[in-house]
Amino acid sequence: MTTDKENLPQDIKIDIGCGGNKKEGCLGIDIMALPGVDYALDLVKQPLPFVDQSVSYIFSAHFLEHIQEPNLIFPEITRVAKNGAQLEFWTPYAFTNAAFITGHVSQLNEDQYMHICVWFPELWEKVLKARWLLKEIHYVVDAQTLIDLYENKINLDYALKYYKEVIKEFGVYIEVQRDYQGTPIQPRKTFSLERNSIKYNVKLNNKSSVATLEKAIAAFSEA
Repeated sequence: MTTDKENLPQDIKIDIGCGGNKKEGCLGIDIMALPGVDYALDLVKQPLPFVDQSVSYIFSAHFLEHIQEPNLIFPEITRVAKNGAQLEFWTPYAFTNAAFITGHVSQLNEDQYMHICVWFPELWEKVLKARWLLKEIHYVVDAQTLIDLYENKINLDYALKYYKEVIKEFGVYIEVQRDYQGTPIQPRKTFSLERNSIKYNVKLNNKSSVATLEKAIAAFSEA
């Protein structure tokens, strides 16, 4: 199915890689012409069928891991995004077994977005023709996993850094800003038991010190 451009809503919202499960209120885009898909196209090879700066919300769930270089479609996503547009991307977390199942060719974690939005924003602004502000990184943790971490006195922030198979999926919330003059912002980190259930702030693990480092070096070095 293809939607007539003349009949597009004033406030365009799109779901990229929607498959047969399009997000409510969005126009669906997928490589296959499934029921509910409004535009059947290959985003890796074809442009989005919208004029510049016309889309206010861009959603994608479990699509980016199916393409070799997700960053190559980000400029096209930015092209159609209005100033202030909201992006919401969900993928399997790179350090979970589900990230490596058949058909998944890219493994993503928060560092891809930190690189674009926080660490090297000036570089990426030249590529995207806009600044991406990473507002939030959200992790979905299975209830039993959370219980196991608690019972073993393991901080969730620590587990995120050093453990695998802790997070089922993760999402990022990004705002597109053109002519942004501010400094990079640090994203909020949240978690929940399901994607749309109650959110909680991740308690950060900030206990390291010079004294702790000296003790660690002494413990792991040979006299």
